Amino acid sequence: MDPLTRDARHRLIEAGREIFGLYNLEGATTRQIAERAQANQAAIAYYFGGKEGLYEAVIKHLVATKFEFVRPVVLQVQQKLAAGIPSKEEALTLLKQLLSALLETVLTQGAHSTWARIVMREQMQPTPAFDFLYENAVRRVHETISSLLSTILGKPVDDPKVVLRAHMVIGQVLIFLSGQETIKRRLSLESYSEAEVALIKEALSEQLDLLRNKQRKET
Repeated sequence: MDPLTRDARHRLIEAGREIFGLYNLEGATTRQIAERAQANQAAIAYYFGGKEGLYEAVIKHLVATKFEFVRPVVLQVQQKLAAGIPSKEEALTLLKQLLSALLETVLTQGAHSTWARIVMREQMQPTPAFDFLYENAVRRVHETISSLLSTILGKPVDDPKVVLRAHMVIGQVLIFLSGQETIKRRLSLESYSEAEVALIKEALSEQLDLLRNKQRKET
């Protein structure tokens, strides 16, 4: 791909990320995107086949750039799991590491970016692009967390209670993005500083310890 083509595609994808984040797939117009990218409106059809094709390219770009912050930890956990079933304490440590990386991504990469709106909107109003997002990012994180919780809770990985608990744990991370205005007002924050991110990580770690302690009492 020549540099001019690569530059034009990149500008359209970045403009698409911003406009789709603000207006969603249906509300965004190719005219808005072209103007933001300072490109010819026909370039969207030329490079992507139309607005839907550009939206899919934006989703793929988000997975390629944002999931990279979590991927190394996911792979590390998967390798540990493949080597043998970890102890409950080891599984808890790995879970904390994974959720810490996820928190870091959400709070430092997503709190002031339209990409998070796109991802969250796909959960509520999925488009055909959700298949790619799910298979290449969401499912990998969700299943990895489920595997760790399976060990901690002593239940099969496909047990509905394990899957639901995994979803709840992920929700405890995402609420600091989707519900950020509430927590900012409660704590009089302008944004999430390093100190606040560290405090949230500590609170989440303590919450996981409570889950482990509860499980100990039941066994």
